[in-house]
Amino acid sequence: MSWMDDEPVRGGYPDPALLSLSGLDRMRAGARGLMPAPPIHHLFGLTPVSAGPASVTFAMPASPWLQSAAGVFFAGTSALVADAPLGSAVMVPLGPGKIVVTSDLSLNYLRPVNTDSVRLMARARPIDVGNRVGLSEALIEDGHGRLVAHATTRCFVISLDPPPQPDEFPQVEPPTFDTPDPHERPLPPGSVAAEAWDSHTFGEILEMQIRGEIPPAPFARLFGMEDVSGADGRFGCSMRATPWLTSPAATIYGGILAYFADSSLTGAFSSVLEGDEIVAPLDLKVQYLRPVPPDGKLLRCEAEVVHRGRSFGAARAAITNEAGKTVALASSSATIIKGRSWSSFVVVDETPSPAEASREP
Repeated sequence: MSWMDDEPVRGGYPDPALLSLSGLDRMRAGARGLMPAPPIHHLFGLTPVSAGPASVTFAMPASPWLQSAAGVFFAGTSALVADAPLGSAVMVPLGPGKIVVTSDLSLNYLRPVNTDSVRLMARARPIDVGNRVGLSEALIEDGHGRLVAHATTRCFVISLDPPPQPDEFPQVEPPTFDTPDPHERPLPPGSVAAEAWDSHTFGEILEMQIRGEIPPAPFARLFGMEDVSGADGRFGCSMRATPWLTSPAATIYGGILAYFADSSLTGAFSSVLEGDEIVAPLDLKVQYLRPVPPDGKLLRCEAEVVHRGRSFGAARAAITNEAGKTVALASSSATIIKGRSWSSFVVVDETPSPAEASREP
């Protein structure tokens, strides 16, 4: 059972009357205190920074809770910060009554991140926004100004009947809580054990976690991921669709679904590694097939490696709901680096990109 099952969700959703405003004014309404922060803000710290006709920026802290048990961040962490500004950049040019729904998300990873990255910031700009489809792109940087990923998205534009605009919108008072938000809390002891990954294979680590001999990784605790299984190029994991994972649209945030897929794809890659190899994902492509309501039901991601060469691999994944319907499809490629350990791969200064690391002796 996840901590999410016992703790009341924090955050809320915009007043539907805000649909009477243009896309840009809706984005700026948050800065004016006219809408509550959504649950994902409290979960992992995603925060809007600025919004204008030319660009939209969001940021989030490089929280220790985003670490794997090896002490590294999944490359898909970039999706957590990128999905919101990408969709917002498409929404900004739109008029009242128009909303956007993400159709697909693509990321190319340039450099790994870790807790020393301080924070991640995604700056998105619209490429083209029409009556039915919009495109945008984003650059993701760490707190040192280093480029870590490039992302693009395609969104469908949906027209609704705009509600009447009220004379004024009420101010929303930020709530106070007795405890810090989840991403700000201290990690449980033993959550990160990078040295274990230098002396055990992925399969051995996975078996120890399943038997309860070592605790789940921080990211798994934060997002409520459980019921893991993996071997011989396959990996599976479950996660409940709780309100904690929702965006202002009151559905499961697309960035979290992308992260869920990426972590499972990385698990599949890891299951085919030899003892002196690590994997560095190069890209991620996600197709969203249907929205996911926060109904508390299980989501399951199953990933498999479709190609494992000497230094390159490719994998695919599908996320399904309890009814067996596919809600998202994903694919990824990765470089396989021989003669490196996870502890040596995580470099704070002058961190190489995956392509650079694969060329090192």
